[in-house]
Amino acid sequence: MGQFSLEYMILRTRFLFGFYFFWFLCWVHAQVDMKDIEEILVDKEQTLQGKARKIWGRDLFVGFFSGGFWPSRTSTSAYFSTGRMEHAEGYTQPHAGYFGGLYLGYDFKEAAIGLFSDKGWKAIPAIALVLNYGQISSSGFSYNSFSATPSYNNGTNQSFIPEIAGVVNFSNATRFVPFIGLTLGVAFNWLIDESILGPHAEELLVPGQSSFALAFTSKLIGGLAIRLFPHWDLILAYTTRYIAPMDFTFQGSPQAGFHTLVSHSGWYQDFEGWGAIQYNFWP
Repeated sequence: MGQFSLEYMILRTRFLFGFYFFWFLCWVHAQVDMKDIEEILVDKEQTLQGKARKIWGRDLFVGFFSGGFWPSRTSTSAYFSTGRMEHAEGYTQPHAGYFGGLYLGYDFKEAAIGLFSDKGWKAIPAIALVLNYGQISSSGFSYNSFSATPSYNNGTNQSFIPEIAGVVNFSNATRFVPFIGLTLGVAFNWLIDESILGPHAEELLVPGQSSFALAFTSKLIGGLAIRLFPHWDLILAYTTRYIAPMDFTFQGSPQAGFHTLVSHSGWYQDFEGWGAIQYNFWP
C-alpha cells in the first residue's frame, strides 16, 4: 500500500509539474503576442496621425553565440631551401573545433508596422558587426620527390574574425522567423605549436613557434529566430565558412637542413552549427 501511494504521489507530482509548465509556456506566449501587438498598433496609430518619431536605438539588437565546426580537408604545400629550393605537397585534416563571440546589429523594421494587418510575410533586412574567436587542431601528411616516406605535421590554429553580416529576416505573424545571410570579413590566424616530423621521425622545426597570417573570409548563413520572451530571442543557425589561402613562415631546426620553411594552405571550408541568445531593443 505504501509503495502504491508513493508511486501515485510521484505520478501526481509529474502531472502537476507538466500541467503548470505547459500553462506557463502558454501564458508567456500570450504575453509576448499581446506586447508585440500593442507596440505595433501604437506605432501604426502614430504613423496614421503623422506623430510617429523614429527612435533608431529601438531597432538595435545584440547577441552572444557559441558553437562547433567541422572542417573539410585542406590541401597544403611547403617551400624550403637545402642549397636548392625544394617543394612538398600534401594535405591537412583539421579536427572538430569550437568558436564563440558576440554581435551588434541594426534591424530595418519599418515593414513590421503592418505585419499583423495582413498576416503576410515580410522580408526585413538587417546588418550586424560580428566578432568571432575560434580554435582548432589539425594534422596531415606531405610528400616530396626526394623521399618515399611522407612527413607528418600537426598544430593548433587560433583565429579572430571581425566581419560584417547582411541578413534578411522573413518575418511573419508567428514567433518563428527564418533568415538567411552572408558575411564578409578578415581572418587573423595564428598557427601555434606547429610540428613537422621528417621521414626518419626527426623534428624539422624549432619547437614552440607560432606564425601569423591574414586572409579574406566569407560565410553563408541560414537559421531560425524563436521569440522566447519580450525582447529575447533564441537563434539557431547552420553556416558554412570559406577562408582564402594563407602562408605561414617557420624556422627550421638544426637537423632539418634548411633555415626557413614557408607553409602554404589552400582554400579552407568548414560547416558550423551554433546557437545564440539575442536581446532586441525592439519589443
